[in-house]
This record gives sequence, structure tokens and C-alpha cells, in this order.
Amino acid sequence: MKEIAFIDLEASGLGARSWPIEVGWCFPGRKPQSFLIKPAADWAMEAWDEEAEALHGVTRKVLDLEGDTPNTVCAALNAALTGFTVYSDAPDWDGFWLYRLFESGGVKKTFALTDFSEALRDVAPEALEGLVAKASKIAPHRHRTNDDVLHMKALYELAVDGH
Repeated sequence: MKEIAFIDLEASGLGARSWPIEVGWCFPGRKPQSFLIKPAADWAMEAWDEEAEALHGVTRKVLDLEGDTPNTVCAALNAALTGFTVYSDAPDWDGFWLYRLFESGGVKKTFALTDFSEALRDVAPEALEGLVAKASKIAPHRHRTNDDVLHMKALYELAVDGH
């Protein structure tokens, strides 16, 4: 069985021209890692959604000052996640934003996303709601990558441990 990781991305919005602003990942038993992402020159600035900013709380100024380049972030992601089963709770959106990131970074992605629901497929549907509530107390979902990967990790660990 492959080792696992959890990944989450936050973005400029949810439109077709949106782009990633933050990526974070976590392995069982370890602390999360994350990067703010400096916008690439080819990303549409009009895709910045103020409602998305209100959710994640990251401004464009913070990205410009504290963000890492797409190339740097891509290299870190490949180094950390290659060879792992990487779970995302929103693989369509996260995959789209990873595509944009790796395209702008000029780097080939060397890992794939797996829908987080696959990790929970053995959990009875009637038990899942209770597990989500418990995981939310341990690690609330807050629309920041570190918090959100910790939420997935907590939910996974509760499901595996049969709590």
C-alpha cells in the first residue's frame, strides 16, 4: 500500500480563469506544509474574487510580498508528494489549479490526485456525518490550506480508527 498525503488549494475565485493562491499538504503523523503563491504574469488579475478573499483572508498584496514563485512551489510539491497517494476533497478544482500552477511553473507534475471520498469508502454513510462533526472539533475547516488538510487528516484518522 502506498503512503498517503492530503492536499488542499485555495484560489483567487471559482471561475474558469481563477488561479491558485495557496497550496498545503500533510502526511499522517506530521505537521502540514504550505506555500503562498506569487501570481504568475500570465494569470488574469480580473479573476480575483473579493468574496473568495473574504473566505480565505489572503490579499493580493500578501501574495506579492510573501508568495513563492510557481516554479519554486512546483518543485516543492513534486519533491514532497511523488510516490504518494494524494487525497483531495475537491479534486476537480484542486486539479485545475495544480494544472495552472505547473503550467506557469514550467514543471511536469509527478503525482496524481485521488478523490478523498475513496479514502472513506468503507465508512458507513450513517456514520460519516458524526465523523465529520468530530473531525471539525479536532481541526475546523477554515478555507486555509493548513487547516483544511488537518481536517482531512483528522477525518481519515477517525475513520481508520473506527471512532
